[in-house]
Amino acid sequence: MKVRSLPLQVLLLGCFAATSMIAAVGAAAAESDAEAAAAASVANRRMLICCGLPGDDRHREQMTAAIESLITTSQTVLGVPPEQLTILAGDEVMQSALQPLHSETGICTRDTLETALADAAKTLKPSDAYWVLMIGHSHPYGAESQFNVSGRDINQSQFAQAAAAIECHEQVFWLTQPLSGFWIKPLARPGRIILTATEADLEFTATEMPYALAAVLDGSADTQTLHDIDGDGTLSLLDLYLATSIEVTARFRAIDRLQTEHAQLDDNGDGRGSEVQQPYLPVEPEEEEEEEEEDGEEEDESDADDAPTAEPAPAPKPALIQSHNLDGFRSRYVLLQKPAS
Repeated sequence: MKVRSLPLQVLLLGCFAATSMIAAVGAAAAESDAEAAAAASVANRRMLICCGLPGDDRHREQMTAAIESLITTSQTVLGVPPEQLTILAGDEVMQSALQPLHSETGICTRDTLETALADAAKTLKPSDAYWVLMIGHSHPYGAESQFNVSGRDINQSQFAQAAAAIECHEQVFWLTQPLSGFWIKPLARPGRIILTATEADLEFTATEMPYALAAVLDGSADTQTLHDIDGDGTLSLLDLYLATSIEVTARFRAIDRLQTEHAQLDDNGDGRGSEVQQPYLPVEPEEEEEEEEEDGEEEDESDADDAPTAEPAPAPKPALIQSHNLDGFRSRYVLLQKPAS
């Protein structure tokens, strides 16, 4: 009996279909494994909140209030048990204010910061999660970004060296201080997520990000709630980053101030931050052109006051970040707990 051979095009098509099916199954399995690992890490999450020198009474009050909020929401939203939370306050006044909420509050110096990172490196297990949140002021010193703490300041290279030994499944470094964009490159590595308040340039004025972050987490933000912004069906670190970035932009626009901070996210390990929040920001309203009065007629102010204000149209939701080579993908799998309504 003769066996008819199939045409080459049919064979190639069959091979392509089989390969595509295997790839799809593999991708689905990898995504499922990533979700399972992310969910497991929530139960083993530790966190270090370190605050630099406040500089003045106004900033001390603001930073203290933000940390007080973060102490509560680190448990309710981020899933960090109280015994897994380490607080390093900017000075003794702040330390005294925070101790009623978290008795084991220390003072942030270069030595205590490096010690906290070294202790974490020794005790973290591969399946654990570790977050570092920095709040404070920085100043440029040549190519360095100096984080201002009591005693010797610490720059991005020194900090990255202190954090180099940290090895665990989930690593999140959220740096809300000015000039924090300089810290991305030395800190970057595969599997590590870095979020900063600013680009690596001359954005060195005081930042809104720490206060916007605290407000989004505790539900007191002016414009944003923490929800599934990217629409992937989960509540994740990416959603928190997007909500915080949108809130920061809204705060600048509310006072008609030029935005002096542009948040960056790097979670693909290439050491280059991306403004993945850009497509999610509301469209900036166009400036209304002033109409010249004709024939000396005055505009009816009462009618103008009664006219409804047009809200800027929301930007169309961008496509879901699905490639592990793109910033924002890994952040989708760092899961959070839903805030209490």
